[in-house]
Amino acid sequence: MSGTQERIRAAVEAIQGWLADTPKPGEAVVRQAIVLRLLHAAGFDIWNPAEVVPEETNQSKKRADLMIRVGQGSFALELKGMNASFQPGDYQQVVGYAGNKGMRWAMLTNGGIWIVMDRTHNPTGTFQDHEVLKLGLHQGGYAFADDLALLLDAETWRVDAFAEAVQTIKSRREQRKAEKRIFKEKAPIVEAFQQEHGIGTFGQAAILAAKLKQITEAERDVLLGMAVQKAESTNSSKPLKPQPPQKAQPSGTDAEQIHFTYCLLGAEAHAVYKPADGSWTVKAGSTALNRVLGENGTNAKGIQGRRQSSLKAGQLVEKNAELLEYVKDVVYGSASTSAMDIAGASRNGWDCWKDAQGRPAQDYRPKPV
Repeated sequence: MSGTQERIRAAVEAIQGWLADTPKPGEAVVRQAIVLRLLHAAGFDIWNPAEVVPEETNQSKKRADLMIRVGQGSFALELKGMNASFQPGDYQQVVGYAGNKGMRWAMLTNGGIWIVMDRTHNPTGTFQDHEVLKLGLHQGGYAFADDLALLLDAETWRVDAFAEAVQTIKSRREQRKAEKRIFKEKAPIVEAFQQEHGIGTFGQAAILAAKLKQITEAERDVLLGMAVQKAESTNSSKPLKPQPPQKAQPSGTDAEQIHFTYCLLGAEAHAVYKPADGSWTVKAGSTALNRVLGENGTNAKGIQGRRQSSLKAGQLVEKNAELLEYVKDVVYGSASTSAMDIAGASRNGWDCWKDAQGRPAQDYRPKPV
């Protein structure tokens, strides 16, 4: 994963976090807290007014919100508040800015939706006909962040390779559609196979089903990849197949242990949750991302402190540049603290940890008395 991709993912997660508790922001907040943050994460020097140019006036005495110029690449960027819907005049405005400056590319965004326009596409049509791509925060998992990372990557603009980036994103979308179709058609077959043969996990069932020619190897790979994406996503708590939670044993018994897994960007962790005392034990052999996001935030400092203690105690070792490995069981007091130490970033553990059927730990969370 590239540095730009990782930074954009972190920025999108942070933006989605505060948007969940914030009314739809107006244009000023979109500019400061979303657009400039994402441009910075993508590698643009937002403090250089020659690179990220605010309110540049054109020959018609009109001003674009932002003009971006880096290396051989440039584009006009028009901003709206998140509560605004795009009108034909918005397209005309930003395409006009770009045309006045001899730019091929223009973008229109309200922070949640990003529209890309190419002035060479349908040149005789309306301004809206110049649209070649639209991205939205509603895209599941990391799809939006990863597409946006390619869309905004400063190095792509620096070498004027944006046209190729647009085609790559379009190809990704077609691939995702095909994968979703396969998952919709073949996941029920694997789930039935899993139930019929009493196989522990969906992934194990998919592997065996392919060996027995119930599905193809290509379909198996898609199913395994989609299952991992669902487990990674902290934005969705939907299981692979809706089922009622397992019936818990009477509280207070040591025998009640629920096993969970958390997979994220190559890390794979296994934990045992005991509702009786609220403890979460990350098992030896689990891996965590060798990073800490959030710089000097409270959660980041907590992650750093716990990791240093675990490394010193011989519970945790550095496996490689990307991963840390638990060589001993480590007991945590909460779902979120354990999940944060796996991700190296702020997380809601009740959403991240999943059982063997893909259900979130939230389904097992004790109800308030």
